[in-house]
Amino acid sequence: MTPSVDSKLLAFGYTVKLMLPMVENGKEALGSMGNGAPLAAMVMQPCLMYEYFHQLFAQVTNPPIDPIRESIVMSLETYIGPKVSQNLLLSPILTIEEMNAMKNLKHAYPTWPSVTIDITFPKEGLPGYQLALQHVCSEATQAIEDGMKVIILPNRATGLTRVPLLALVACGGVHHHLVLQKMHAKVALMVEMCEAQEVHHLCVLIGYGTDAVCLWLMMETIHKIGQENLIKSSMTVDELTTHYHHSIDHGILEVMSKMGISTLQSYKGAQILSLHSEVVERCFIGTASCVQGTTFDLPALDAFELHECGWPTQETILPARMPESGEYH
Repeated sequence: MTPSVDSKLLAFGYTVKLMLPMVENGKEALGSMGNGAPLAAMVMQPCLMYEYFHQLFAQVTNPPIDPIRESIVMSLETYIGPKVSQNLLLSPILTIEEMNAMKNLKHAYPTWPSVTIDITFPKEGLPGYQLALQHVCSEATQAIEDGMKVIILPNRATGLTRVPLLALVACGGVHHHLVLQKMHAKVALMVEMCEAQEVHHLCVLIGYGTDAVCLWLMMETIHKIGQENLIKSSMTVDELTTHYHHSIDHGILEVMSKMGISTLQSYKGAQILSLHSEVVERCFIGTASCVQGTTFDLPALDAFELHECGWPTQETILPARMPESGEYH
């Protein structure tokens, strides 16, 4: 069974196969080592930017670190904010309540004001994608000049007339924009997002400058799964949420272990395939692009196509269930 269809689930490309195993079993869905899917730049279906990234590590049965037996030497703790006064997070994955606390942190700690910068833009055409990114970067600079210590990039405003920037594009763009201006060390960068569904997505985000992530749409979907009794067990919503967090945290540790990295502080992200230098130089500086392919136009077009799935401009009859990915292997 699948949760009743929500427009935002469709607009952010959610599929059944990734969601339920992590919620019900607390583990990632199993898959084969081989992946016969084409490069993201060549697929027919609209896809998320995360699919353009591939991490390079030795695919052996004995990784440099065993994330289960040697868990004592591994940590997801991360320090955020200015070097002179940092806050400690036990995990980069925040609940909705924790993200709300970060938004209102100044009430408890007046020296830690936060600002929210919307990363959606009006549905008026492809050029709006890059203009929105420029606007977000400019607002981030202004926020730091105004003394903000936490920048939160949400896409909650996604709706009938507003299309989201992918959190990866927004965060990567802001991260490198602030690094070039030598301002990133003055602020914590967080994302309140919809589209990340699997561990790989979150690893790419963390590797490109995100300090913390709140998967608010996934959390609300888990609540819906519990309320609609869509799984066989009788677990509560809190237990389902705990399972999902455990699967994400353990998955990140597994990725780190394959690269011989024991702490999140030392983790650096992915290698990229088939993105044009225009995109790399704007959002993913220093990343190897083996195939000069996709410019900003294709991710923007994918964003509009996914948005059309959630809020079709023409009357459409859709099955009352979550879609499959539609990938051909």
